[in-house]
Amino acid sequence: MSLKGILFVILLGYSSTLGAIFFIGPLIPLVYFQPALGRRLLDQMIWLWQVYAVAVVEKVCGVNIVITGKPMPEHESGLILMNHRTRFDWLFMMSYQLRCGSLRHFKISLKKSLKNVPGPGWAMQSAGYIFLHRKWEIDQRIMTRCISYFHKVKHKPQVLLFPEGTDLTANTMKRSDKYAKDNDLEKYHYVLHPRTTGFVFLVEKMREYNLLDSVLDVDVGYPKYIPQGEEDILKGNFPSEVHFNVKLYSDVDVPLDKDGIDKWCRDRWEQKEQKLKDYYLGDRQFPGPPVDPAMQQREDYVQHLFTFSLVFWNIFQVAATIFLIYAPVVRWYTLLCGLGFVLVSKYGGMGKFLASTVTQVEP
Repeated sequence: MSLKGILFVILLGYSSTLGAIFFIGPLIPLVYFQPALGRRLLDQMIWLWQVYAVAVVEKVCGVNIVITGKPMPEHESGLILMNHRTRFDWLFMMSYQLRCGSLRHFKISLKKSLKNVPGPGWAMQSAGYIFLHRKWEIDQRIMTRCISYFHKVKHKPQVLLFPEGTDLTANTMKRSDKYAKDNDLEKYHYVLHPRTTGFVFLVEKMREYNLLDSVLDVDVGYPKYIPQGEEDILKGNFPSEVHFNVKLYSDVDVPLDKDGIDKWCRDRWEQKEQKLKDYYLGDRQFPGPPVDPAMQQREDYVQHLFTFSLVFWNIFQVAATIFLIYAPVVRWYTLLCGLGFVLVSKYGGMGKFLASTVTQVEP
């Protein structure tokens, strides 16, 4: 393990736990009685932490982001499709969203086990992330509940979906090759064959609730080092650069029927395979122009946000620790709030609770 890796885990883990308890916890009654207002305030609090997470990744861990292509406008809602190269693609994607998308409206589809991680899991549940069981009869109900909830509280999400279902490793590549063989498809080397059922369902459901303005196709590449899993992070082996190449499709560019949507997604992955092959066998740069400055945040504004978030969250963590040590009432509140999050997680999670607050509102 390295100092950088340990510092990364402590800063993000401790800050997200304290943030869930002291910033999100007090908002739960408001979320129940005023769901739309509560959603906006939750998004603001979570955005504040996400900026801090990006600042830690870039300023403490030394990760630089390079973006090319045409991004999704900040005010639009839609789906973000990305190849899943490592377990941390979603974390680096926050850097992109801060500059070119809407970090406040950024929602991620993740495996269900992550929602039960004390602290970070509570915050991700409150953010409205979509936790998937990889059992279709369950996952389609979860997706429906989430999209219906966003519609009812007038929230326009930008949902990150990994159609491959898992990150690219030697074992997952073997499964992808078997899938290709069984279905008479070409074997891929730089992406996994996508499983399109969830994508097709989300496209149809978001259209039903008028939440699909566009689909953003994202290629992520790591030019110098690929941190595959948690062990790499703990060792401090962060990539010096992460490259994002984005292409925006309007809703009208995506077919209307199930078979057409399925083929459209598979076509994108066939193109990804070729683009990533050219990327890794070439100079490890995506072709295409840089993002139009009018479609991204000014870098000096982003750097000011980094400074503010680092100062704010580090002072907050020190102050909260002092209160926890010397103020019994704060310790009791922390214990009760933590137990509350554990119970909510056990009985369906914050997603189910959030949806229950707006059941009286018709779509």
